[in-house]
Amino acid sequence: MLAIALLGVTIPLLGAGSAGAKACGGDVPCACGDTVVASTTLSGDLGICDRTALRITQPVVLDCAGHTITGDDQSNAKFGIEIHGVVGATVRNCRVTKFRRGIRIDGGSGNTVKDNESFANKYGIDLAGGTMRNVLKGNLVYDSRDEGIHLGESHRNRIVGNEVRYNKRENLYLLRSNGNLVKNNLLHHGGAAALFVKHSSRNRFVHNTVRDTALQLRGDSRNNAFENNYLKGEGYMIEAWQEPDGWTRPTGNTMTGDCIRKADVCFRFVGASDNVATEVRTDGRCAPPTGSLLTLTDRGGQASTGNAVTLAADGCFDDPF
Repeated sequence: MLAIALLGVTIPLLGAGSAGAKACGGDVPCACGDTVVASTTLSGDLGICDRTALRITQPVVLDCAGHTITGDDQSNAKFGIEIHGVVGATVRNCRVTKFRRGIRIDGGSGNTVKDNESFANKYGIDLAGGTMRNVLKGNLVYDSRDEGIHLGESHRNRIVGNEVRYNKRENLYLLRSNGNLVKNNLLHHGGAAALFVKHSSRNRFVHNTVRDTALQLRGDSRNNAFENNYLKGEGYMIEAWQEPDGWTRPTGNTMTGDCIRKADVCFRFVGASDNVATEVRTDGRCAPPTGSLLTLTDRGGQASTGNAVTLAADGCFDDPF
């Protein structure tokens, strides 16, 4: 903390992010570092915060009314908004930037994160701590230094109608997360993968638009269902992956009614087994003699067996957006 000496008295100089934390909400305005204990609507921007900006530990509604919560982009600015161990909180209409995690749900269940804008954070929106049955809807997440939306050991959530774009690595990453619904999202211009699914099972991916980088399915990912998704620029990469205790492989995943355009290869199976795509529509590019509907490659002693792709009678040639 900065201080000056004046006539022998030391006086601290407090920045916007350094004031003592308190409970806020209701009629009590919120400041950096506060815990929101009653439903509230922000009346102005918040920050610059040099710590977690707002922490929610009660089932309250935080409505930012379009105002921006800004961190100082340093390591102590961990979370713009942290929903910690709560059942039934709502965060909406917030713009959050320059934190390690823009919005985090840690533990708890049944929370809603809706119509927010998370940008220029390390991670845009992050679900962790075994949290379940949350709804992420209508959010815009972009320009993250790592991932856009990350689900880590987070189950039975609904990820619906979000746009996730221009994040340095994965736009949407599911890691060891099961039973989620991912529907009607627009995922584009991710640096590593538009949609990345690792060691995750029994998820449904419906009517998503995935552009510019691959839809990647890796490791022990089983019985996921992909239905009527639109892929442009890249197809599927379905691959075995080595962990310290051995090789893991995707198996039993189904792809039905997808449209794949402007991809040289529609499906890459690498050490993956018994994955089936049916009624696939294409623009003809990933077809012989210039392209490949599917390729089969072994990896780590894992043979790609039992995989199959069948085409629909009609093709697809138009963007849904």
